[in-house]
Amino acid sequence: MWKTFLLLSVGSAAGQDWQGNFTVYSTPIKLRYGEVYNNQQGPLKLPRHIVSRYAGDKEMAITGFDVEMVRIGPEGAEDLVKLNDHYLHHYILSMGRVETMNKVLQHAAEDQMFARMLGNCHGMTRAPMHNFLTSSGDNEDLVTFGSAAGAEYRHNPQRYDKPFRRVIKKPQVWMPTFHVINTKSNKPENKSLPYSPLLECPCTPQRKIDVAAGTIDGQPPEPPIQCSPSFAATGNPSCSLSTYVGGWRCCEHGVFLIDTDKECSDPECSKEPEDEIFMKYTFYYEDATPETRHMEPSACCDVTGTTQGFENIEYDVPQCAAGTPPEKCLHVVETVQPVGYYQNHPKAPKDNHKADDLVDVVFASPHLHVAGLSLELIDNVTNKTLCLVYASKDNAHGIMYGNGTQPGNENGYMTGLLPCVWGGENAPRFQRNHPLRTRAVYDSSRGHTGVMSLWLMDVSPVKDPDFLV
Repeated sequence: MWKTFLLLSVGSAAGQDWQGNFTVYSTPIKLRYGEVYNNQQGPLKLPRHIVSRYAGDKEMAITGFDVEMVRIGPEGAEDLVKLNDHYLHHYILSMGRVETMNKVLQHAAEDQMFARMLGNCHGMTRAPMHNFLTSSGDNEDLVTFGSAAGAEYRHNPQRYDKPFRRVIKKPQVWMPTFHVINTKSNKPENKSLPYSPLLECPCTPQRKIDVAAGTIDGQPPEPPIQCSPSFAATGNPSCSLSTYVGGWRCCEHGVFLIDTDKECSDPECSKEPEDEIFMKYTFYYEDATPETRHMEPSACCDVTGTTQGFENIEYDVPQCAAGTPPEKCLHVVETVQPVGYYQNHPKAPKDNHKADDLVDVVFASPHLHVAGLSLELIDNVTNKTLCLVYASKDNAHGIMYGNGTQPGNENGYMTGLLPCVWGGENAPRFQRNHPLRTRAVYDSSRGHTGVMSLWLMDVSPVKDPDFLV
Protein backbone atom coordinates (compact mmCIF):
# COMPACT_ATOMS: atom_id res chain seq x y z
CA MET A 1 0.00 0.00 0.00
CA TRP A 2 1.45 3.36 -0.97
CA LYS A 3 1.41 6.53 1.09
CA THR A 4 -0.30 9.71 -0.07
CA PHE A 5 1.97 11.97 1.92
CA LEU A 6 4.20 12.14 4.96
CA LEU A 7 4.01 15.17 7.22
CA LEU A 8 7.18 16.60 8.72
CA SER A 9 7.24 19.89 10.60
CA VAL A 10 10.04 21.67 12.37
CA GLY A 11 10.01 24.88 14.39
CA SER A 12 12.78 27.24 15.34
CA ALA A 13 13.62 28.43 18.82
CA ALA A 14 11.38 30.94 20.57
CA GLY A 15 11.95 34.50 19.41
CA GLN A 16 13.20 33.49 15.98
CA ASP A 17 11.31 33.37 12.70
CA TRP A 18 9.19 30.25 12.40
CA GLN A 19 10.13 27.73 9.70
CA GLY A 20 8.75 24.37 8.69
CA ASN A 21 8.84 21.64 6.09
CA PHE A 22 6.52 19.04 4.65
CA THR A 23 6.91 16.06 2.33
CA VAL A 24 4.57 14.90 -0.44
CA TYR A 25 4.64 11.89 -2.77
CA SER A 26 3.51 11.41 -6.33
CA THR A 27 0.97 8.78 -7.28
CA PRO A 28 2.60 5.51 -8.40
CA ILE A 29 4.65 5.51 -11.60
CA LYS A 30 4.51 2.02 -13.14
CA LEU A 31 6.77 1.08 -16.03
CA ARG A 32 8.24 -1.89 -17.85
CA TYR A 33 11.79 -1.86 -19.18
CA GLY A 34 12.19 0.69 -21.96
CA GLU A 35 8.80 2.30 -21.31
CA VAL A 36 8.28 6.05 -20.93
CA TYR A 37 6.13 7.81 -18.34
CA ASN A 38 5.43 11.37 -19.48
CA ASN A 39 2.30 12.45 -17.70
CA GLN A 40 0.70 15.12 -15.54
CA GLN A 41 -0.63 14.06 -12.13
CA GLY A 42 -3.27 15.65 -9.98
CA PRO A 43 -4.04 18.18 -8.78
CA LEU A 44 -2.92 16.43 -5.58
CA LYS A 45 -3.87 17.70 -2.14
CA LEU A 46 -1.33 19.39 0.11
CA PRO A 47 -1.20 18.38 3.81
CA ARG A 48 -4.12 19.68 5.84
CA HIS A 49 -2.01 21.70 8.26
CA ILE A 50 -0.45 23.61 5.33
CA VAL A 51 -3.86 24.43 3.84
CA SER A 52 -5.17 25.45 7.28
CA ARG A 53 -2.20 27.64 8.18
CA TYR A 54 -2.53 29.70 5.00
CA ALA A 55 -6.32 29.74 4.62
CA GLY A 56 -6.49 33.39 5.73
CA ASP A 57 -4.37 36.42 4.90
CA LYS A 58 -1.05 34.76 5.80
CA GLU A 59 1.07 33.77 2.77
CA MET A 60 3.45 30.82 2.43
CA ALA A 61 7.00 31.63 1.36
CA ILE A 62 8.84 28.60 -0.09
CA THR A 63 12.54 28.78 0.79
CA GLY A 64 13.58 25.65 -1.14
CA PHE A 65 12.88 21.98 -1.76
CA ASP A 66 14.50 18.55 -2.19
CA VAL A 67 13.69 15.88 -4.77
CA GLU A 68 14.01 12.10 -4.48
CA MET A 69 12.93 8.97 -6.36
CA VAL A 70 12.03 5.98 -4.18
CA ARG A 71 10.50 2.55 -4.02
CA ILE A 72 8.19 1.96 -1.09
CA GLY A 73 8.05 -1.52 0.41
CA PRO A 74 5.00 -3.26 1.92
CA GLU A 75 5.90 -1.99 5.40
CA GLY A 76 6.58 1.56 4.21
CA ALA A 77 10.37 1.30 4.02
CA GLU A 78 11.91 3.42 1.27
CA ASP A 79 14.77 2.54 -1.08
CA LEU A 80 16.48 5.08 -3.32
CA VAL A 81 16.17 4.41 -7.06
CA LYS A 82 19.27 4.75 -9.22
CA LEU A 83 19.48 6.47 -12.62
CA ASN A 84 20.44 3.20 -14.34
CA ASP A 85 17.20 1.80 -12.94
CA HIS A 86 14.72 4.62 -13.61
CA TYR A 87 15.98 7.78 -15.31
CA LEU A 88 14.32 11.11 -14.47
CA HIS A 89 14.38 13.07 -17.72
CA HIS A 90 12.73 16.10 -16.08
CA TYR A 91 9.83 17.29 -13.98
CA ILE A 92 7.41 20.24 -14.13
CA LEU A 93 5.84 21.41 -10.88
CA SER A 94 3.03 23.81 -9.93
CA MET A 95 1.55 24.60 -6.53
CA GLY A 96 -1.24 26.89 -5.42
CA ARG A 97 -4.92 27.51 -4.94
CA VAL A 98 -7.30 24.82 -6.19
CA GLU A 99 -9.56 27.41 -7.86
CA THR A 100 -6.66 28.75 -9.91
CA MET A 101 -5.44 25.24 -10.75
CA ASN A 102 -8.91 24.39 -12.00
CA LYS A 103 -8.84 27.50 -14.20
CA VAL A 104 -5.62 26.21 -15.73
CA LEU A 105 -7.13 22.78 -16.37
CA GLN A 106 -10.32 24.29 -17.79
CA HIS A 107 -8.31 26.44 -20.18
CA ALA A 108 -6.28 23.37 -21.17
CA ALA A 109 -9.54 21.51 -21.91
CA GLU A 110 -10.65 24.34 -24.18
CA ASP A 111 -7.30 25.10 -25.83
CA GLN A 112 -5.47 22.06 -27.19
CA MET A 113 -2.30 24.02 -27.90
CA PHE A 114 -2.14 25.31 -24.31
CA ALA A 115 -2.73 21.79 -23.00
CA ARG A 116 0.14 20.43 -25.08
CA MET A 117 2.48 23.22 -24.04
CA LEU A 118 1.76 22.65 -20.33
CA GLY A 119 3.07 19.11 -20.44
CA ASN A 120 5.67 19.13 -23.19
CA CYS A 121 9.17 20.58 -23.15
CA HIS A 122 7.83 24.12 -23.51
CA GLY A 123 6.21 23.59 -20.12
CA MET A 124 9.69 23.07 -18.71
CA THR A 125 10.47 26.73 -19.36
CA ARG A 126 7.31 27.73 -17.41
CA ALA A 127 6.48 30.24 -20.16
CA PRO A 128 2.98 28.86 -21.00
CA MET A 129 1.91 28.96 -17.34
CA HIS A 130 3.44 32.41 -16.80
CA ASN A 131 1.58 33.77 -19.80
CA PHE A 132 -1.74 32.31 -18.62
CA LEU A 133 -1.36 33.52 -15.03
CA THR A 134 -0.34 37.06 -15.97
CA SER A 135 -3.23 37.23 -18.44
CA SER A 136 -5.75 36.09 -15.82
CA GLY A 137 -4.35 38.04 -12.87
CA ASP A 138 -3.80 34.88 -10.80
CA ASN A 139 0.00 34.96 -10.72
CA GLU A 140 0.18 35.01 -6.89
CA ASP A 141 -2.29 32.14 -6.43
CA LEU A 142 -0.11 29.58 -8.22
CA VAL A 143 3.62 29.23 -8.78
CA THR A 144 5.67 26.97 -11.02
CA PHE A 145 9.18 26.00 -10.05
CA GLY A 146 11.97 23.45 -10.33
CA SER A 147 10.99 22.72 -13.88
CA ALA A 148 13.25 20.69 -16.17
CA ALA A 149 15.68 19.51 -13.52
CA GLY A 150 16.30 15.88 -14.43
CA ALA A 151 19.05 13.38 -13.72
CA GLU A 152 20.88 16.01 -11.67
CA TYR A 153 18.09 16.21 -9.08
CA ARG A 154 20.05 14.72 -6.18
CA HIS A 155 22.83 17.31 -6.54
CA ASN A 156 20.84 20.31 -7.71
CA PRO A 157 20.14 22.22 -4.48
CA GLN A 158 17.00 24.32 -4.68
CA ARG A 159 17.54 26.94 -1.95
CA TYR A 160 16.82 30.67 -2.18
CA ASP A 161 18.69 33.43 -0.38
CA LYS A 162 16.82 36.04 1.63
CA PRO A 163 14.72 38.01 1.00
CA PHE A 164 13.74 36.12 -2.17
CA ARG A 165 11.02 33.47 -1.86
CA ARG A 166 8.38 31.70 -3.93
CA VAL A 167 5.27 33.21 -2.36
CA ILE A 168 1.87 31.48 -2.62
CA LYS A 169 -1.54 32.71 -1.45
CA LYS A 170 -3.80 29.98 -0.06
CA PRO A 171 -1.76 26.89 -1.13
CA GLN A 172 -4.09 23.90 -1.40
CA VAL A 173 -2.87 21.58 -4.17
CA TRP A 174 0.18 20.69 -6.22
CA MET A 175 0.28 19.39 -9.79
CA PRO A 176 3.45 17.66 -11.05
CA THR A 177 4.40 16.36 -14.47
CA PHE A 178 7.04 13.63 -14.60
CA HIS A 179 9.08 12.32 -17.51
CA VAL A 180 10.64 9.01 -16.40
CA ILE A 181 12.24 6.16 -18.38
CA ASN A 182 12.63 2.62 -17.06
CA THR A 183 16.26 1.88 -17.91
CA LYS A 184 16.58 -1.35 -15.89
CA SER A 185 17.14 -4.27 -18.22
CA ASN A 186 17.10 -7.89 -17.06
CA LYS A 187 19.28 -8.81 -20.03
CA PRO A 188 23.09 -8.53 -20.32
CA GLU A 189 24.15 -4.89 -20.36
CA ASN A 190 25.64 -3.14 -23.38
CA LYS A 191 29.13 -2.25 -22.17
CA SER A 192 29.90 0.15 -25.03
CA LEU A 193 28.37 2.99 -22.99
CA PRO A 194 28.55 3.59 -19.22
CA TYR A 195 24.97 4.92 -19.30
CA SER A 196 21.75 3.62 -20.83
CA PRO A 197 21.26 4.79 -24.44
CA LEU A 198 17.53 5.02 -23.69
CA LEU A 199 18.02 8.34 -21.86
CA GLU A 200 18.55 9.99 -25.29
CA CYS A 201 15.09 8.84 -26.45
CA PRO A 202 15.98 7.04 -29.72
CA CYS A 203 13.26 6.82 -32.36
CA THR A 204 12.74 3.05 -32.61
CA PRO A 205 11.51 1.14 -35.71
CA GLN A 206 8.02 1.24 -34.15
CA ARG A 207 7.83 5.02 -34.56
CA LYS A 208 6.16 5.77 -37.88
CA ILE A 209 7.71 9.01 -39.15
CA ASP A 210 5.94 10.42 -42.20
CA VAL A 211 7.95 13.42 -43.42
CA ALA A 212 5.48 14.30 -46.18
CA ALA A 213 2.56 14.38 -43.74
CA GLY A 214 4.67 15.94 -40.98
CA THR A 215 3.67 13.29 -38.44
CA ILE A 216 5.07 10.78 -35.96
CA ASP A 217 2.75 7.82 -35.38
CA GLY A 218 0.05 9.65 -37.32
CA GLN A 219 0.17 12.79 -35.17
CA PRO A 220 2.04 16.11 -35.55
CA PRO A 221 5.15 16.16 -33.33
CA GLU A 222 4.53 17.63 -29.88
CA PRO A 223 5.77 20.22 -29.44
CA PRO A 224 6.08 21.22 -33.11
CA ILE A 225 9.61 21.17 -34.47
CA GLN A 226 10.22 24.91 -34.46
CA CYS A 227 13.81 26.05 -34.66
CA SER A 228 14.51 29.75 -34.96
CA PRO A 229 15.86 30.82 -38.36
CA SER A 230 19.31 31.36 -36.87
CA PHE A 231 19.41 27.96 -35.17
CA ALA A 232 17.96 26.17 -38.19
CA ALA A 233 20.71 27.74 -40.29
CA THR A 234 23.26 25.66 -38.35
CA GLY A 235 21.83 22.55 -40.01
CA ASN A 236 21.11 20.84 -36.70
CA PRO A 237 19.31 17.52 -37.40
CA SER A 238 16.72 18.25 -34.70
CA CYS A 239 15.31 21.13 -36.78
CA SER A 240 13.72 18.93 -39.43
CA LEU A 241 11.51 15.85 -39.21
CA SER A 242 13.42 14.40 -42.18
CA THR A 243 16.60 14.20 -40.07
CA TYR A 244 15.01 13.63 -36.65
CA VAL A 245 16.31 10.37 -35.11
CA GLY A 246 15.82 10.82 -31.39
CA GLY A 247 14.61 13.11 -28.63
CA TRP A 248 11.46 14.31 -26.92
CA ARG A 249 9.14 13.74 -29.89
CA CYS A 250 9.91 10.00 -29.78
CA CYS A 251 9.64 9.89 -26.00
CA GLU A 252 5.92 10.35 -25.29
CA HIS A 253 3.85 8.72 -22.56
CA GLY A 254 3.50 4.95 -23.05
CA VAL A 255 6.10 4.75 -25.82
CA PHE A 256 8.86 2.11 -25.64
CA LEU A 257 12.44 3.12 -26.42
CA ILE A 258 13.46 -0.44 -27.28
CA ASP A 259 12.73 -2.43 -30.43
CA THR A 260 9.69 -4.27 -29.13
CA ASP A 261 9.64 -6.58 -32.17
CA LYS A 262 12.96 -8.00 -31.02
CA GLU A 263 12.82 -7.65 -27.25
CA CYS A 264 9.17 -8.34 -26.39
CA SER A 265 6.53 -10.92 -27.26
CA ASP A 266 3.97 -8.20 -28.05
CA PRO A 267 4.00 -4.43 -28.74
CA GLU A 268 3.05 -3.60 -25.13
CA CYS A 269 5.74 -5.91 -23.65
CA SER A 270 2.94 -7.18 -21.42
CA LYS A 271 4.86 -10.26 -20.28
CA GLU A 272 7.76 -8.17 -18.98
CA PRO A 273 7.78 -7.31 -15.24
CA GLU A 274 6.25 -3.97 -14.27
CA ASP A 275 8.07 -1.84 -11.72
CA GLU A 276 6.65 0.85 -9.42
CA ILE A 277 8.40 3.95 -8.14
CA PHE A 278 7.39 7.28 -6.56
CA MET A 279 8.70 10.82 -6.73
CA LYS A 280 9.15 12.47 -3.34
CA TYR A 281 9.37 16.21 -2.63
CA THR A 282 10.24 17.92 0.64
CA PHE A 283 9.39 21.63 0.70
CA TYR A 284 10.83 24.15 3.14
CA TYR A 285 8.75 27.19 3.96
CA GLU A 286 8.14 30.13 6.26
CA ASP A 287 5.51 32.83 6.64
CA ALA A 288 5.93 35.69 4.20
CA THR A 289 6.75 39.05 5.77
CA PRO A 290 6.69 42.62 4.43
CA GLU A 291 10.40 42.20 3.67
CA THR A 292 9.85 39.06 1.55
CA ARG A 293 10.43 39.63 -2.16
CA HIS A 294 8.53 37.53 -4.68
CA MET A 295 10.27 35.42 -7.32
CA GLU A 296 8.97 34.97 -10.86
CA PRO A 297 10.23 33.00 -13.89
CA SER A 298 12.86 34.62 -16.08
CA ALA A 299 12.33 34.80 -19.84
CA CYS A 300 15.87 33.48 -20.36
CA CYS A 301 17.58 31.16 -21.34
CA ASP A 302 17.50 28.34 -23.91
CA VAL A 303 20.27 28.04 -26.49
CA THR A 304 17.78 27.05 -29.19
CA GLY A 305 15.66 30.17 -28.52
CA THR A 306 15.85 33.76 -29.70
CA THR A 307 14.46 37.14 -28.72
CA GLN A 308 11.58 36.40 -31.11
CA GLY A 309 10.36 33.56 -28.90
CA PHE A 310 11.23 30.70 -31.25
CA GLU A 311 12.67 27.69 -29.47
CA ASN A 312 13.04 23.98 -30.10
CA ILE A 313 14.20 23.28 -26.51
CA GLU A 314 16.12 20.15 -27.57
CA TYR A 315 18.81 19.69 -30.19
CA ASP A 316 21.35 17.16 -31.42
CA VAL A 317 25.10 17.04 -30.95
CA PRO A 318 26.48 15.56 -34.19
CA GLN A 319 29.60 13.44 -33.86
CA CYS A 320 32.79 15.29 -34.77
CA ALA A 321 34.62 14.37 -37.95
CA ALA A 322 36.82 11.28 -37.94
CA GLY A 323 40.40 12.12 -37.07
CA THR A 324 39.54 15.19 -34.99
CA PRO A 325 41.72 15.37 -31.86
CA PRO A 326 39.62 14.48 -28.80
CA GLU A 327 40.22 17.86 -27.16
CA LYS A 328 38.74 19.56 -30.22
CA CYS A 329 35.61 17.41 -30.41
CA LEU A 330 33.40 20.19 -29.05
CA HIS A 331 29.93 21.32 -30.03
CA VAL A 332 29.28 24.95 -29.10
CA VAL A 333 25.96 26.84 -29.25
CA GLU A 334 25.23 30.43 -28.21
CA THR A 335 22.14 32.63 -28.16
CA VAL A 336 20.92 35.94 -26.72
CA GLN A 337 17.58 36.50 -24.96
CA PRO A 338 16.06 39.16 -22.66
CA VAL A 339 16.22 38.48 -18.92
CA GLY A 340 12.56 39.19 -18.12
CA TYR A 341 9.02 39.18 -19.46
CA TYR A 342 7.35 42.46 -20.39
CA GLN A 343 4.47 43.81 -22.46
CA ASN A 344 4.39 42.37 -25.99
CA HIS A 345 7.06 39.80 -25.24
CA PRO A 346 6.46 36.97 -27.76
CA LYS A 347 5.93 34.38 -25.02
CA ALA A 348 3.91 36.62 -22.65
CA PRO A 349 2.27 39.37 -24.70
CA LYS A 350 -0.15 40.34 -21.91
CA ASP A 351 2.52 40.74 -19.23
CA ASN A 352 1.85 44.07 -17.49
CA HIS A 353 5.48 45.11 -16.96
CA LYS A 354 7.34 47.65 -19.04
CA ALA A 355 10.47 46.68 -20.92
CA ASP A 356 12.59 49.08 -18.84
CA ASP A 357 11.20 47.93 -15.45
CA LEU A 358 13.95 46.53 -13.24
CA VAL A 359 14.43 43.00 -11.93
CA ASP A 360 17.04 41.31 -9.78
CA VAL A 361 18.41 37.96 -10.98
CA VAL A 362 18.15 35.74 -7.90
CA PHE A 363 18.42 32.09 -9.00
CA ALA A 364 19.99 30.41 -12.05
CA SER A 365 19.94 26.63 -12.26
CA PRO A 366 21.70 25.01 -15.24
CA HIS A 367 20.17 22.08 -17.11
CA LEU A 368 22.28 19.90 -19.41
CA HIS A 369 22.32 16.27 -20.54
CA VAL A 370 25.03 13.62 -20.64
CA ALA A 371 28.16 14.87 -22.48
CA GLY A 372 27.54 18.45 -21.36
CA LEU A 373 30.87 20.13 -20.56
CA SER A 374 29.92 23.70 -19.63
CA LEU A 375 27.13 26.23 -19.51
CA GLU A 376 27.81 29.96 -19.14
CA LEU A 377 25.48 32.90 -18.51
CA ILE A 378 26.89 36.22 -19.74
CA ASP A 379 25.79 39.85 -19.69
CA ASN A 380 25.68 40.50 -23.42
CA VAL A 381 26.37 44.23 -22.95
CA THR A 382 29.37 44.12 -20.62
CA ASN A 383 30.52 40.57 -21.50
CA LYS A 384 30.68 39.82 -17.76
CA THR A 385 30.10 36.21 -16.75
CA LEU A 386 27.22 35.97 -14.29
CA CYS A 387 27.28 32.19 -13.77
CA LEU A 388 29.48 29.39 -15.08
CA VAL A 389 29.44 25.65 -14.48
CA TYR A 390 31.85 23.22 -16.09
CA ALA A 391 32.91 19.60 -15.80
CA SER A 392 36.14 18.64 -14.02
CA LYS A 393 37.64 15.43 -12.70
CA ASP A 394 37.01 16.47 -9.10
CA ASN A 395 33.36 17.45 -9.78
CA ALA A 396 34.07 20.75 -8.01
CA HIS A 397 32.94 23.25 -10.63
CA GLY A 398 29.21 22.79 -10.95
CA ILE A 399 28.86 19.82 -13.33
CA MET A 400 29.09 16.41 -11.67
CA TYR A 401 29.53 13.01 -13.34
CA GLY A 402 29.19 9.79 -11.40
CA ASN A 403 32.02 7.31 -10.98
CA GLY A 404 30.51 4.75 -8.61
CA THR A 405 27.46 2.61 -8.01
CA GLN A 406 25.50 4.40 -5.30
CA PRO A 407 22.38 6.52 -5.95
CA GLY A 408 23.60 9.99 -6.86
CA ASN A 409 26.97 8.68 -8.07
CA GLU A 410 26.01 6.39 -10.95
CA ASN A 411 29.00 5.78 -13.20
CA GLY A 412 28.90 7.72 -16.49
CA TYR A 413 25.71 9.62 -15.71
CA MET A 414 25.45 13.35 -15.17
CA THR A 415 24.52 13.39 -11.49
CA GLY A 416 24.68 17.02 -10.43
CA LEU A 417 24.35 20.61 -11.62
CA LEU A 418 24.90 23.39 -9.09
CA PRO A 419 22.86 26.61 -9.34
CA CYS A 420 24.06 30.17 -8.85
CA VAL A 421 22.13 31.93 -6.07
CA TRP A 422 22.05 35.62 -5.15
CA GLY A 423 20.74 37.42 -2.08
CA GLY A 424 19.41 40.92 -1.56
CA GLU A 425 22.88 42.44 -1.26
CA ASN A 426 24.50 41.04 -4.42
CA ALA A 427 21.76 40.20 -6.93
CA PRO A 428 22.55 41.51 -10.44
CA ARG A 429 19.97 44.13 -11.49
CA PHE A 430 18.82 44.71 -15.05
CA GLN A 431 15.99 46.13 -17.10
CA ARG A 432 13.59 43.40 -18.18
CA ASN A 433 14.65 43.75 -21.81
CA HIS A 434 18.37 43.52 -20.99
CA PRO A 435 20.06 40.89 -23.20
CA LEU A 436 21.80 37.89 -21.65
CA ARG A 437 23.91 35.43 -23.62
CA THR A 438 24.08 31.70 -23.04
CA ARG A 439 26.96 29.53 -24.23
CA ALA A 440 26.75 25.72 -24.06
CA VAL A 441 29.56 23.26 -24.82
CA TYR A 442 29.13 19.51 -25.33
CA ASP A 443 31.62 16.70 -25.95
CA SER A 444 31.00 15.61 -29.53
CA SER A 445 33.34 12.61 -29.64
CA ARG A 446 30.12 10.63 -30.15
CA GLY A 447 26.72 11.83 -31.33
CA HIS A 448 23.85 12.65 -28.98
CA THR A 449 20.16 13.26 -29.59
CA GLY A 450 17.63 15.33 -27.67
CA VAL A 451 20.10 17.25 -25.51
CA MET A 452 19.16 20.48 -23.77
CA SER A 453 21.00 23.56 -22.59
CA LEU A 454 18.81 25.71 -20.37
CA TRP A 455 19.11 28.19 -17.56
CA LEU A 456 16.11 27.71 -15.26
CA MET A 457 16.17 31.20 -13.83
CA ASP A 458 14.13 33.37 -11.50
CA VAL A 459 14.02 37.12 -11.12
CA SER A 460 12.43 39.42 -8.57
CA PRO A 461 10.66 42.67 -9.53
CA VAL A 462 12.27 45.84 -8.13
CA LYS A 463 9.66 48.14 -6.60
CA ASP A 464 11.89 50.97 -5.37
CA PRO A 465 14.97 51.01 -7.62
CA ASP A 466 18.07 52.65 -6.21
CA PHE A 467 20.76 51.28 -8.52
CA LEU A 468 21.25 49.45 -11.78
CA VAL A 469 23.97 46.97 -12.72
